[in-house]
Amino acid sequence: MRWAWWLASLLALFVTLAQPEAEPTFQTTAEIERRGKRIVVVKTGPDNPPAIIELRDLYGGAITALDSEKKTLSLGEKVFLTDALTRFWHEGRPAQFSDLQVGQEVRLEAAEQNDGSLKAFDVRIGARPEGKALTRSLFADPPPFRVQITFGEDARAYGAIARVEQVREVNDYVYLTGGTARYIEEEDRLELELKPEPRAVEVQQGKSRAWGSRLDYDNQSGEARVAGPIELERQGEKPLKGSAERMVYNVDDEILRLFGGIRLVQEGRTTTAALAVVQEKDRVAFLYGSKEKPVRSENKDGFVEGEKLLYNLDSGDVVVLEGVKGEFQEP
Repeated sequence: MRWAWWLASLLALFVTLAQPEAEPTFQTTAEIERRGKRIVVVKTGPDNPPAIIELRDLYGGAITALDSEKKTLSLGEKVFLTDALTRFWHEGRPAQFSDLQVGQEVRLEAAEQNDGSLKAFDVRIGARPEGKALTRSLFADPPPFRVQITFGEDARAYGAIARVEQVREVNDYVYLTGGTARYIEEEDRLELELKPEPRAVEVQQGKSRAWGSRLDYDNQSGEARVAGPIELERQGEKPLKGSAERMVYNVDDEILRLFGGIRLVQEGRTTTAALAVVQEKDRVAFLYGSKEKPVRSENKDGFVEGEKLLYNLDSGDVVVLEGVKGEFQEP
């Protein structure tokens, strides 16, 4: 028996050593840091379409010269080339070269070409540059895959398309939403069709899951703002479902805040409020209203109202902390 066990072990070791070494998997990522916490954007699906990383220098000032034939514009002594790939913007709307005028303030995203010339990729009329250099990363994952964003170790967000903008010495931004992408190889760029529709973005924290149409993260404030309509679910023995108009997740305090038209339904109890502060780690939420429109929690036995209410996320039990009022049916 001992020899048989030894031979079997040796054979298993030989088979293991004979197996070709698995190639390491590579995931395209972009990383931001805030107060020791990492915000990491990861492309989880195949590299088709590929992630695109653009490096740009930022320039700004008043236009000093225009050449409509060569399609160039000048800021002082610097001359910038434009072509069919250059995008022009004015007050957030698409524009064109013919909309430019000498004396206009503009912000340019440009890169130096092999011949030393400066090519403008993005021209914004009336805007000023925020920093000296910009790194923009574009991620797109086709179904069933999704781009993943981790906020520290506590929360995650998922969506089809993410854009990360890192402006040197100024701020970092992340944008996440739904949509589709197509890679144009000859131009080495992603053509995006953004679709900020309901459930385009999912946010997970502990047992709680929430959906919205788009997410905007500002690293300076540490807030990830999710546009509505918001749908909320929480797993457990007494599952909870809810809705709100918008939502904010704060990376520093790891707290989720719901705003506007809040409605929570759990085990036959319906609770409405104007503001909810969800502390997932403590398994509680604080709900806020006003004298004119208090928080209201009701079930078949009656209701309670107040300006501030403590809500147990596991059991659905409520305690009115301010301005208590209630009415219950006799058993």
